[in-house]
This record gives sequence, structure tokens and C-alpha cells, in this order.
Amino acid sequence: MNVNRTLSAALLIAASAIYASAEEQDTIMSLDKPDKVFLTESPDGITVNVRGLPGDSAFTTTYTHSFDTPTRINARRWNSFTPLSTSMDSRWDLTIAGPSIGWVNACGQPDGAGIEMGKSLEISWLNMLAVVYRCPWNTTSISVGFGLNWRNYRNSTSSSCFIPMPDGTVGLGHYAEGVTHTSSRLKVFSMGIPVLIRQRLPFKLFGMQSVITAGAVFNYNSHASLRTAWTEPDGEKAELTSNHIGQRRFTIDFIGILRLYGPLGAYVKYSPNSVLRGAGQMKFNPFSTGIILFY
Repeated sequence: MNVNRTLSAALLIAASAIYASAEEQDTIMSLDKPDKVFLTESPDGITVNVRGLPGDSAFTTTYTHSFDTPTRINARRWNSFTPLSTSMDSRWDLTIAGPSIGWVNACGQPDGAGIEMGKSLEISWLNMLAVVYRCPWNTTSISVGFGLNWRNYRNSTSSSCFIPMPDGTVGLGHYAEGVTHTSSRLKVFSMGIPVLIRQRLPFKLFGMQSVITAGAVFNYNSHASLRTAWTEPDGEKAELTSNHIGQRRFTIDFIGILRLYGPLGAYVKYSPNSVLRGAGQMKFNPFSTGIILFY
């Protein structure tokens, strides 16, 4: 069994198996945050092998205990903050990580667009599933995965609004005289392939091992929509919608993640590609920041 980045060697696992009798025993080993702990059990006994410590990737130690009588073994497994980690004695992992929520800004938006970062949400799951390779020096890993992303560019205070044009593009218009405007927004849904490098840093932040992740997300923007809503003078609610706004189909995001404490991290993300494509379209690039889990 492979246990990555345990909080300690936690050889209570072995102690509970080895010393199942009423006889009291002292701690057999105490190590802080080893890279890997391997437990091997057989009818003859149990072996605990510990590899790698912070600042000493070559560290290794082994403890072996033979059973004198038939023994029942109760074992637990402590994983890293990554929710799913399945591996044997291998550098390859299958992992799930990265649900996040943030706020997105429309950089370079034209005058009058009125997109507000404080009201424009980004909801994403960076790695719904990913393959991870841990490098031999044990402080770096590389992953390739699959994830989903929703970005909502919202204008709720400006007198301008988004309107669908006959040619399938997005234009800027104004609410009619006498109506009460509610909100106007553009929404883009994406499927992405994140290619990320995760690096353990040689210092601690808030008492925990610092970890930084950086890379690129290759997006296919499969769906986008427009919705502008208002209330007529007689109180009737009305809206204008379109599912054809001419979004750019393929884009790239550059992302950086810093683990803050426990499973909580912060991320920043920027795309050099304009959200909309084609002549006459508004030009703006998404920049987002927020919180992310399990990185």
C-alpha cells in the first residue's frame, strides 16, 4: 500500500498490528511527512518501509516484525489532500482535484460594456480526472487531466446591455425608455485539458509544506449564451436570449495555484484569447482569481 505525503510515518498502523496483545509498547518510529510509506503484510509478519523526507529525498528506513502467533491486522490509509489516489509501487497516479469558485474580469472590454468582476462568477472543476507522474526526485509531479469550466460575464448596473445581432454576434445596446433593467450577461461553458506541473517548495506557509502548481488549460468552448432581462413599466418581466453569440471555440488559459492551508488554495488564471471571435465582435480577455480545493 502506497501512502503519499502522510502527516507522519504514523506507525500506529504497524503498532496496532504488531502489538495487538495487552502488553504496552513504546513508539517504534516517528517521522514527519515522509513521501511514501509501504506496508507489506504476510503470514510471517509485517514490514514497514519509509522513503523520502522533506529535504532528503534519498532517505529510507525499514522496520520488520515477525508474528509468533496468528495475528489480526487492522490498517488505515492516510492520503494526501488529493481526494483520489490509486497507485502501487509506481510513479503513476490517477487523481481527482480542483473544484473552485472565483471571479472573472473582462480585460480590455470596450467602453460601455459594463462587465463587473465582483458580480461575474467562474465555477470550475480543474481535474475531474487526471493522470499524474511523480518525478524521481519526489518534489515534482506532472499531470494531464480533464475538467469543466463555467464563466459568467455580468453587467447589472450599467445602462447598456448585451443584445444578439442578426449575424450571430454580440452588440451593445440600451434598455428602452421607462423599463427597469435587471441584468445582462454572457455565459461560456468549456471542457478543458489541463497540463500542470506541481512543485513542492523548500519552505512552509502557515505551518504547512508550500506547494505551487502552474501550467496551461486547453479549452473547447462548446456552448455560450446571452441573456438580458428587464421589467416593463406595467411590471411584466421580459428577457432577450440567444445561444448563438460567436464564442471562440478553442482557447488556452494559463493558471497558477498556491496551496494556502490544508486543502485550500488560491488560483489566478488568464487567457490571451478573446472570448468572442469574428469581425465586429467585442474584444476582451478573461482574467480570473479565486479559491480552489485539493491542490
